[in-house]
Amino acid sequence: MYDLEKREKLNEIVELMKKNDWQAVLDIFQEDEDYREPLLVWIRPSISLVNFLEQELSRLGLKKISSIGCGCGALEWIIQEASDLEVYGFEVNKGWWEGPHSTPHYIPLEYVTEKGQLTRISDDSAIMFCYFNNMEYFHQYLDNYTGPCVILIGPIDGLRHCEPEPGYLEQFKTEWILQADYFIDGGDRAAIYQRL
Repeated sequence: MYDLEKREKLNEIVELMKKNDWQAVLDIFQEDEDYREPLLVWIRPSISLVNFLEQELSRLGLKKISSIGCGCGALEWIIQEASDLEVYGFEVNKGWWEGPHSTPHYIPLEYVTEKGQLTRISDDSAIMFCYFNNMEYFHQYLDNYTGPCVILIGPIDGLRHCEPEPGYLEQFKTEWILQADYFIDGGDRAAIYQRL
C-alpha cells in the first residue's frame, strides 16, 4: 500500500513540474516531514532554502549555480523556477541520461567525464554538490573551478551518507571560509563557502 501511495505522490509531483507549478511541488514536500523522493531529489526542498541560496549568492554578486552530479535536476529546476538564479546541470554517463530508461531530466544537462573534466565554469557561477558521493572526483572538480563559491548539501543526521559532507571545506581554512549555512528539515544541511 505504501509503495502505491509513494508512486502516486511521485506522479503528482512530476505532473506539477510539467505544468511549471513549483509552489505546489514545494507544498507536497512540506506536507509530510518524513517524505523524501530520491528519484527526484535527496533533500526536502523548501522556499526558505531557495531564498537562502539566492540571498547568500547575491552577497557574492552571483546569479548562477553550476550543479555537479545533479541527476534529473529536480532541485535545480525548483531553484531556477522559484528565484532569479540561473542553474546549470552537469552529469556523467550521457548514455544513461539520454537513454529510454532514464529518469526524465528537468534542466538541460552538460555531460562531463567522471574525473572532473568539464567545460570551464565561469567565475560568476557558484558550484554546487548535493549528495555528491566521490571525494576523489570532488577534488578534481574543485581543482578545475576558479570561481568564488562552493555549495555543499547533504545529510547531518547520521542516517544517510555523502562525500563530501556539508562541513567538509571547514578544514581548508586557508582556502575557503564558511559564509553561511542552512539546516534543512529532514536532517540535511546546505553550507555555502567563499573562496579566500
